Amino acid sequence: MNFRLRLALLFVTTLVAVQAFTALLAYGVARRALIADGERQLAVGATAVARQLDDISARVADNVQVLSLDFALRAAIAQNDQSTVLSALRNHGRRIGAERMLLVGLDGMVRSDTAAPAGETFPFPDLAEAALDHPAAAVVAIGGKAYWMIVVPVYAPKPIALIAAGIPVDDALLAHLQKSSALPNSLELVTLGGDGRWADIARGDNRVEIAPALAGRELPLHPTLMQLDAREYVVLATRLRESERSAPVAAMLGYSLDDALRQYRPVAVAWASLVALGLAIGLAGALLIARGVARPIEKLAAAAHRIGAGDYAPAAASGKRDEVGQLAAALSNMTLAIAEREERIRYQAEHDAVTALPNRHAAEAAIRQALLARPEAGALLMVGLARLPEVIQTMGHTISDRFMHDAGMRLRPFAQRGIVARATDTQFAVWLDGADKAEAIAIAFRILDVLGVPYQEADLSIDTAPAIGIALHPVHGDEAGALLRRAEVALFAALGAEDPVAVYDAGTDPHRPERLTLMSELREALDRNQLRLHYQPKLRLADERIDGAEALLRWQHPLRGAIPPDAFIPLAERTGNIRRVTRWVLASAIAQAHEWAARGHELRIAINLSARDLDDADLPTRVADLLSLHAVAPRTIVLELTESAVMGEPDTAVQVLKRLADLGIDLAIDDFGIGQSSLAYLRRLPVREIKIDRFFTQKLGEDVGDRTLVRSIVELGHRLGYRVTAEGIETRAAFEYLREVGCDHVQGYYIATALEPDALEAMLGRDESAAARGVRA
Repeated sequence: MNFRLRLALLFVTTLVAVQAFTALLAYGVARRALIADGERQLAVGATAVARQLDDISARVADNVQVLSLDFALRAAIAQNDQSTVLSALRNHGRRIGAERMLLVGLDGMVRSDTAAPAGETFPFPDLAEAALDHPAAAVVAIGGKAYWMIVVPVYAPKPIALIAAGIPVDDALLAHLQKSSALPNSLELVTLGGDGRWADIARGDNRVEIAPALAGRELPLHPTLMQLDAREYVVLATRLRESERSAPVAAMLGYSLDDALRQYRPVAVAWASLVALGLAIGLAGALLIARGVARPIEKLAAAAHRIGAGDYAPAAASGKRDEVGQLAAALSNMTLAIAEREERIRYQAEHDAVTALPNRHAAEAAIRQALLARPEAGALLMVGLARLPEVIQTMGHTISDRFMHDAGMRLRPFAQRGIVARATDTQFAVWLDGADKAEAIAIAFRILDVLGVPYQEADLSIDTAPAIGIALHPVHGDEAGALLRRAEVALFAALGAEDPVAVYDAGTDPHRPERLTLMSELREALDRNQLRLHYQPKLRLADERIDGAEALLRWQHPLRGAIPPDAFIPLAERTGNIRRVTRWVLASAIAQAHEWAARGHELRIAINLSARDLDDADLPTRVADLLSLHAVAPRTIVLELTESAVMGEPDTAVQVLKRLADLGIDLAIDDFGIGQSSLAYLRRLPVREIKIDRFFTQKLGEDVGDRTLVRSIVELGHRLGYRVTAEGIETRAAFEYLREVGCDHVQGYYIATALEPDALEAMLGRDESAAARGVRA
C-alpha cells in the first residue's frame, strides 16, 4: 500500500474519529446543558409549588379566621350546641373548598368533625399548640390522602377552641398548579407508608409514576438523573411543611431528558451524513480535506463549551455547506432553542399567565427603577375587582381567568403612563409616572369608567364592581414595596366605602407598625394613670342651666402626645381591651361625681358604653359596687349606648340594660337616627333619653329638611316618654330652634367644649345661666 493511500486511509480514519469525537462532545455538552436546564426548571417549579400552596394556606386561613370571629359560632361553642357548630363548619367548609372541618377543644379533643365522629384526640397537637399564637398550617397525610391542614384559634376574647380546615391536595389541584405556574409535566405528592415505601397520594397530569425514585433515598432529594419507565428523568424531591405527627409528605418533580433531546435527533442524522461525505471527499482529496477540517472542529468544540458554561450566543456562521457547516448550524439551532427556553422560563417567572401582564414581583422591580429614574413624583393605583371571588365560586376558574384577561386588556392602554401589572389574584397595579394626587384621582375615575362596562360571557353580563386605592410617591412612601402595601390598604378602604376611590390615609392604616404596640401602651397608660376624663356640659333649655356633663376620654401619651379616641377606641373594641377602659372610665367618672356632690354640684354624668360592654353580665354588679363605694346616687349616672351596640346582641343587651335600669340608672341612646334600630325594638329597652346625632343638627340654621326632621324626632321622643338631647350645637340659630321645638337638653361647642374637671367646676361656681350665656357669646 503506497503512502498516498496510507495517508488517505489515515486521514479518513482520523476524519471519522474527529467527527465522531465532535458529535459525542456536542451531544455530551448539550446533554449536560439540558440536564442543567432541567435542574433549574425543577428548582423553579419546587419554589412555585411551595409558594402556591402557601398562597392557598393564607387565603384559607383568612377565610377560617372570618368564621372564627362569627359571634353565633362562638356562642354555639360556648353553649356546646353541636348541631349549630357542625352546620357552620359544613357551610364554611363548602365555601372555602375544605373537605373536612373540625372544632378542637383546648384540651386537644375533637368536639365536632364534618367527616368523622367527634370525641377523638386531634391527631396533630403541634399544629394546635402553634395555632394558639397565630394560624398554623401544614401538609398532613390522612388515610392515603394529602391535606393542607389550617388551624385557627377562636377567641371570646381569649382562645376557647380551635378550628381546623382540611383542604384536599389532590390530582385536580396539582393539575391546576401545573397549568397556572408552568410546572414540569411530572408532578406528584408522595408519603412514606408504614412499610417504609414511598407511595403517591396525588398526581397531576403525569405520564409516568416517579414515586419509585425515592426508594432507599433520603429527603430532600437533590436533582438526580435516573431511569424511570425505561426513560431518563431528572428528578427532584422536597419535603413540604408538615406536622410532626404526620407521615412525611414530599413534592416530587420530574423532567424528561428524552423529551428534551428528541428535537436534536436531526443532529445525529446530519452527523451520519457528514461521516459518509467525509469518507468520499477524503478518498478524493485527503490532504485538502484534512487541512480544512481542523479549524471548524475547534470552533464547534469552543461553541459546545460555551453552551455548557451557560453562554447561549449563537456561533458565527462558518459560511460552508459541508458536514462541519451542517453540524455548526445544528449546534447553533440547538443553542437558540435552549436560549429561547431560558427566555420563556424567565418570562413566565415575571408575567401573569392569564393576562400576560407583569406580575407583582416584576412590577415592584419596574416601579423601583421608575423611582430611581424620576424620584420627584408618582402614583400607584391598586385596582380591585370585588366580584371576582363570586365569579370563581359561581362559574369556575376558566370563566374567571377570561374575566381577568378581559380586565387586563382594558387596563393595557394605561401602561403608556407607566406600568400595568397583575398584583394579586383579584388586583391590578397601575403605576403613573410623575402623577400628582389630582391627576391620579382623575385617572382612577377613568379606569372605573373603563372597567365599569360589564363583562360579557355568552348571554351573561357580569358587573366587575371595581374599586381603586391610591398611594402617592413620595408622600406615602419612597420604596416600591411600601407603596404597593399602602395602595392595598387604600383599596380595602375603598371596597368597604361608598366612594370607590380612596387615597391612602396613614391615620386609618391598620397595618402601621406603631399600631402593633398601641394596645400594650394603652394597658400601660391605664396602670400609670396617663388617661384623663374631660367633661362637656349639657344645658337644660327650660332654664338655661347646666345640670349635666358627658365624660369624654383623653390620652396624653408621653412620647406621641395627644392621641385622639378614634385612634385607639376602635382597636380596643376589636381586641377586647375596651372592657378594661370602660371599668377605668366608670370608676373615674363616679369618683368625680362624688367629689362634685360633696362641693354642692349635683350633675348627671353621662358615660359611654361599647357593644363589648353589653355582653358583660358582670357590668351591672360592677356599677352597683362603684356607686356604693363612692356613695353616689344611681340617678346621678346616665349610661349612653349607640343603636348599633344594642342591635348587635339584642337579647344579651336587653338583659344587661334592664339590670342597670333596676339599679335606678338612666339609659340613653346615643347618635339616635343614624343606626338601624326600629322604634318597636327601642320600646323594649329601659331607655329614658335619646340623643339626636350632630349629623342632623349641624345645619339647622339653613337646612329646612334637617329642621323638619329634628322637630319630628323631638315630638316623637316626647310622645314616647323620652327626654331629648341634641348634640353638636355650634350656632345661635341651632340653639334657638331647638328651644323653639321643645328639646330638653343641648350640648356642643356653642355651650362649651369638653373641659377639665377644675374648669367645669369653676364654670359651675358662677351663676349657671349667666355662665352659659357668657360662653355662647
